[in-house]
Amino acid sequence: MRFVDELNPEQREAVLHRDGPLLILAGAGSGKTRVICYRLAYLIGNGHADASQVLAVTFTNKAAEEMRGRVEKLLGSQRSNLWISTFHSFCARLLRREAPQIGLTRDF
Repeated sequence: MRFVDELNPEQREAVLHRDGPLLILAGAGSGKTRVICYRLAYLIGNGHADASQVLAVTFTNKAAEEMRGRVEKLLGSQRSNLWISTFHSFCARLLRREAPQIGLTRDF
């Protein structure tokens, strides 16, 4: 994946990190979304994770679609099982899937 060459050393380190959790703290405009998108593309593109094993959550539909587009562009393909959504959408989907186990109908 040659796209990691486009990153500065700190961003590259975050994208290539594989052992254990990773916390990214940075100011506005510093490239956090870029790092997350490149990290997703790196993990999926290099076979470290299947697209169905990855979840990226953000605050707005616009941000989720932007992230999805960036990752798909980096991977060079459409990934229909790539799960990038808003917190609200993620929680609603999870609740609907698990509704019967907690005494709700799927159309709660």
